[in-house]
Amino acid sequence: MKTTWFKFAGVLSLAFAAASATGCGAADVEDFDASQDSAAQEDGSSADEALDESMDLGTAEQGLMSCSNPDGTNSAMAALAVAAAQELKRWQPARDFVMFNTSGQCESCGGPQQAIKLTSGSDASGPRGKSRCADGKCAKVQALLDMQYEQANDKVFFQGSGSTKTLLNPGALRSRLVAKLNDQTICDRNARDGDNTACPKEEHVLTFQSSAKGSCDTNFFFKATKPNGQPLTYPNQLKNKLKFADIANPYINFQNLGGGVVSVDPTFGLNEDNTTSTGACMAACTKIAVGDVAGDCCSCGGINRAFTKAPWSAVTYLCR
Repeated sequence: MKTTWFKFAGVLSLAFAAASATGCGAADVEDFDASQDSAAQEDGSSADEALDESMDLGTAEQGLMSCSNPDGTNSAMAALAVAAAQELKRWQPARDFVMFNTSGQCESCGGPQQAIKLTSGSDASGPRGKSRCADGKCAKVQALLDMQYEQANDKVFFQGSGSTKTLLNPGALRSRLVAKLNDQTICDRNARDGDNTACPKEEHVLTFQSSAKGSCDTNFFFKATKPNGQPLTYPNQLKNKLKFADIANPYINFQNLGGGVVSVDPTFGLNEDNTTSTGACMAACTKIAVGDVAGDCCSCGGINRAFTKAPWSAVTYLCR
């Protein structure tokens, strides 16, 4: 992977650290356009200086990060936060997700347990849940939600440091998502602007900008603004919209660098667009891809295999 760091002059950075960097980041970095170089020049720094400073920041962050992932839920929840930003264009989980009863086997299987799923339709703020997504189903978000169920038990692995891989526990993910969505709902009910301990009332929109090597794996950068495109008034409070992914999750590291770009750092393979390289094996045990990658070479646990489509999802591929 090309290890590229960016410094963004006057930008906001939400850093989520999700799986280990070594052996996981196989996709090439998607570079920002020339406007980012201009931003560096405007604050009196050269592009090289910006790159050096960003590398220093990234190295320091990596040294401080604890990328533990014992049951895989840290990676999955960080990836869900990224997917929500990609497809829903916001972090409003209390509006876009709902708790419901299930048997724990699949989303359509009724029973006494609780899980979370996407909503649809509209409320006072406009479209919500699936109705916000261009495909009408939010394929990446749905693929991650589908990992809550026993249909994925003993099948979903996340690549860790080197050849380390972690098996996801669907039951643990389901329970944790329910608990954290409840925390988010309580926070949103008591929202107030100007209090860094509270969820903001201020609305926001997230727009994908770029991705690059992160503290633990791959940073995804999003522009965070008000719906009218103006800068957020209370950017520090945006971190409290991440309770649904668990602020205490060691894969989440919120940073406010000022101005408007947020970064998220989930396990490689769960949020990238289809970025396979000819002749190269992608270092990912699990891949979420809207396009067909079945048969493509992959590496999981240090062993080269091929992606096969998961039986429960049209966009989830397993390296086996």
